[in-house]
Amino acid sequence: MLILSKADILKVVDWREAVEEVGQAFAALAAGRASVPLRTHFPLENHSGLLLLMPGVINGQASSRQEGQLAVKVVSIFNNNPARGLPLIYGLVTLFEADTGRPLALLEGATLTALRTGAAGGAAAKYLSVPRPTRLALFGTGVQAEAQLKATLAVFADSLLEARVVGRDAAKTAAFAQRMTADTGFTVRAVGGAPEALSGAEIVVTATTSFTPLFDDAMLAPGAHINGVGSYQPTMQEVPGETVARARLVVDAREAALHEAGDVVIPLQAGLFGPEHIYAELGEIVLGARSGRAGFEKGEISFFKSVGNAAQDVAIAAHIFKKAAALGIGVEVEMF
Repeated sequence: MLILSKADILKVVDWREAVEEVGQAFAALAAGRASVPLRTHFPLENHSGLLLLMPGVINGQASSRQEGQLAVKVVSIFNNNPARGLPLIYGLVTLFEADTGRPLALLEGATLTALRTGAAGGAAAKYLSVPRPTRLALFGTGVQAEAQLKATLAVFADSLLEARVVGRDAAKTAAFAQRMTADTGFTVRAVGGAPEALSGAEIVVTATTSFTPLFDDAMLAPGAHINGVGSYQPTMQEVPGETVARARLVVDAREAALHEAGDVVIPLQAGLFGPEHIYAELGEIVLGARSGRAGFEKGEISFFKSVGNAAQDVAIAAHIFKKAAALGIGVEVEMF
């Protein structure tokens, strides 16, 4: 069994490949080749914590000899950890051989989660943003904000000119912008607030844990595409309900979005729209069953809401495992 740490995973990451792998995972989900139950929530209220269990399988295609993929992710979220100097989130992903159940690998899950969620945002922007976007507005300065930035850059490296980042802490936001500029060679600029960040931005990314909207609907530029990836509970909300109500709404999975995504659940409960407002799952657009940006009206905004899906974890874990094994990266352990 191969053990892959955070450092091991980062050694083999290619953001273009990651975007493609996760896009195909969504396609498998839409085509009925993936089985992903709703995640199991196990609250630990005495410790202000939450344990999430997410199994999933992607069945292979005999016509292309594509192998099946099977994995389960366990994530712990303990809200008091940052005050203790510990990460908010820990995670582990176990990858199995799909036809025998033999464990193949154990991967550090927080890095893998950031990778697959970032790649999901990149895939959504690829299909839903206007052609050749030049400006990116980024809300958040954490691990997920970094992943979203790098995935979006991988897709639009030939057109993006600038990213403007907004955070709660001015010093941390400035440090994040400086670090990302040095790391990517791309201009990332810290700005003072939402109006400046959103001015003319064709792509907007929200990667926070906010319970209230981060901007006003009127601030959005015509034709903007929004990737909402931060909120993961029904009470969390990053995007105004008015925005969601007028946007072409695309989700990773309908059932999960209607149960878990506060950006969808809150305006739905307020009567701003019904479940039918969901235009498509991203996989339907990847497959060509539903139109992406090319079929939208001029100036129409779009919103991709992701709460995370185990199909993404399965696909990216299998991809990282194959690359690491081929390169001799990681630690082999005799478990059985």
